[in-house]
Amino acid sequence: MTLSVLGLGLISPTGASARDHVFFLRAGAPPPPPSPFLGPDGRRLDARHCPWMRPRNADADRLLALARSAAAEALAALPRGAAAAVPHFLVTPAPRPGLPEEALAGLARGLAPSVQRFTGAAGAFAALAQIAERFASRTIGAALLVGVDSFAGLDALAERQQRPPSPWLLAPPPPSEGAGAVLVASPEQASRFGLAVLGEIVVSRCAPGRGTDEDDEPVDAAAMTALVQGLPASRPIQAVFGQGRVDALRCREWEWTAARSAERIATSYFGPCLEAEVGALGAAAGAMNLAYAFASFRHGAAPPDAASCFVAWAISRDGTRGIALGCASPPPADTTAPGAPVLLPLAVEVTARRVERDPFVPPPDQPEEETDDEAWRDEDVAGTDAAAPVAAANDVEPLLPALPREIVPAEPVRLDPERVLELTLPDFYASVVAHCGELAAALSRDRLEVPRAWLPSTEARLLRQIDAIVAAGPRAVIELAAFWERSIDDPWRSCAAALALSAFAGDDALAAIHRAVHLLPHDAEDHAITVAEALAHSAHPGIEDLTRALAASVHPIARAIGVTLLSSRGEIPLAALGVALDDDHDAVVRAAIWACERLPVAQRARFTEQLWDRCRTAAPAMAWSAARVLAVGGEPDLHRDDALCARLGPRAAELFVLAGSPADWPRLEALLGRHRPTRASLSAVGRFGCPASADWLIRHLDEELADDAAEALRTLFGPLVPAARALEAGAWREALAAQPLDPRARYRRGRLFSPAVVADECASGELSRLALEQRLDELRARLHLPDFVDVSGPHARAEANLTTFLALARSRG
Repeated sequence: MTLSVLGLGLISPTGASARDHVFFLRAGAPPPPPSPFLGPDGRRLDARHCPWMRPRNADADRLLALARSAAAEALAALPRGAAAAVPHFLVTPAPRPGLPEEALAGLARGLAPSVQRFTGAAGAFAALAQIAERFASRTIGAALLVGVDSFAGLDALAERQQRPPSPWLLAPPPPSEGAGAVLVASPEQASRFGLAVLGEIVVSRCAPGRGTDEDDEPVDAAAMTALVQGLPASRPIQAVFGQGRVDALRCREWEWTAARSAERIATSYFGPCLEAEVGALGAAAGAMNLAYAFASFRHGAAPPDAASCFVAWAISRDGTRGIALGCASPPPADTTAPGAPVLLPLAVEVTARRVERDPFVPPPDQPEEETDDEAWRDEDVAGTDAAAPVAAANDVEPLLPALPREIVPAEPVRLDPERVLELTLPDFYASVVAHCGELAAALSRDRLEVPRAWLPSTEARLLRQIDAIVAAGPRAVIELAAFWERSIDDPWRSCAAALALSAFAGDDALAAIHRAVHLLPHDAEDHAITVAEALAHSAHPGIEDLTRALAASVHPIARAIGVTLLSSRGEIPLAALGVALDDDHDAVVRAAIWACERLPVAQRARFTEQLWDRCRTAAPAMAWSAARVLAVGGEPDLHRDDALCARLGPRAAELFVLAGSPADWPRLEALLGRHRPTRASLSAVGRFGCPASADWLIRHLDEELADDAAEALRTLFGPLVPAARALEAGAWREALAAQPLDPRARYRRGRLFSPAVVADECASGELSRLALEQRLDELRARLHLPDFVDVSGPHARAEANLTTFLALARSRG
């Protein structure tokens, strides 16, 4: 038995295509809409439905719409005109209230003229076995397997309410709906079609079992164990797509089967559960698990090693067990070419990828405009009701409504119209883009603020959001542009939008970035930083042209972004950098100052006078940027320049960290005494390392910055005080009294300051990127290592740069 898989189709509340299910589930999008179903007590029933299909009853018409959607996607792989001759094998639920046998027969007739029908989730595997027999007899050469079910209806939910789950067992997934389709062909027919084979189904089997949904008393899983052990012996099963997290019956069945078949199953197999994410799928589970398995491998979202041997399984309501063994083809190597149908996940950095065009969806009909005659008629009616409030005031109503004449039993399930979301499919994809954009903005901020040990998982989640946005189709470019314009005041949303737009191939996405940047306010200096960093880490081939266009713009924020991008690529002309340093706008000047830091030391000296001029005349924030570049570049005595320190205010504390000694503490204390304490100044005092500053830090433990003061004390003295008492001034004084501290020495984390101690701190993974860059500045200034150390890129690249620099710093120390 060998069935070549040629096409896939999936639809559920998660999305309307197989690609949606792969990438939206990885990103955790979209969040399920609020359930519009209410129980007899008025409480909400947790149930999920496709939001672009209005919920009412889970009748044959609803199932037919789901089945047609999945079938159309799977059949789209065939050459034109070939789909009509493909026989259909349909898997449906057993007859139930609201879905009698006649309706199911009509569902089959509505899907295709000639359909063979199977029942239950395991029916998909029985259908595959029969398809293989007909391939062997050469009766047919291709077939379409479709499985469909829905619980998103009043009738289906009412039927489920009659058998509520046990409160003592594993909570099952909420009722849901969906359909899955798998287009298979014999190897000879697949060759005649000339289509790329997505994989092969090697064997498919079914067996009745004792445990059912009506009687799930624990049994020995003999049926499923026999199915697994009867599979052809090739190599250990590397991936399992089944129902292992659905309910107690299915969870026990697979756990006991895996325990008895340990020699057949890899110890660390890949085991996703589609229903745990989408909801209970009923009779559609078998076909959908199979389609989801091949889709995951096709789009590179499953471990490549697992593609050679995986299984999909499901258990029907009547206890029938079904399983199929398959292998998947590797995804295509080139997915960037025009017309490439496969989208692969991002790995390290954002690259530009093409997505196929969406089918045209006509916009909803606009309501007819009110005519003048109708407007006058409405005004006349409103005028006749002017005396209504007076009449109502004199009409005394009873306090309580009248009692009913007879008791009417409450409906088991009813629909709350106020909770029903009216979404079209384009609106659904727009909600996915907005959700992923919001989460990408938060993750972009986390890259700067969370400990570096968390960055691999943070960046992986960020790339998954961008993957989901790209998977939403080319219209996502329009939605991203609208998302950016709605959030024009938030620099992190701008960062996320720019990063996601750069993941789309073509000029449309770059044009959207160019337009959005020119819509930013002229004082949006934070956007100039975040957007430039996002674009600096994109591998879009058009970024170079966009950079030159932004650098030549009359808009100051666009110019600042252009200067930053040119300097990060090492392409900024020195003459242009000198002009940018004299620009009238602070954002451009700041970008030019940071660009000076990236230059080789010999070229950087050319701009020393301009940097000094900015220290003396610019605003405090700008003066600090220039002073920092000078201090890191080898100017040792900036902290002794009283005029400069007065101009910088609390920011001058960083100059003492870069070059000061414990003897400078009285001057630093006097400087800080003229300003309100900030998080930055407390951090600087902790890194300054003078034991005499302990009393100054302890005084701030009773203020609103108590947590920051405690963190500064830990930076200076290490964890002398338990975390539970870290905000107690008495605990710190008691602990410090027992420490033999040298007032002439500097300390870091309770150890005498040395480059090796700071290097260990940098390598610990406990620092955020902001805190790490401060320590790197300190090492560069004190060890006279002026070359720029870039730790802003993807984690792997930044970690390599950091490791190289720390090795050099330890050798100098």
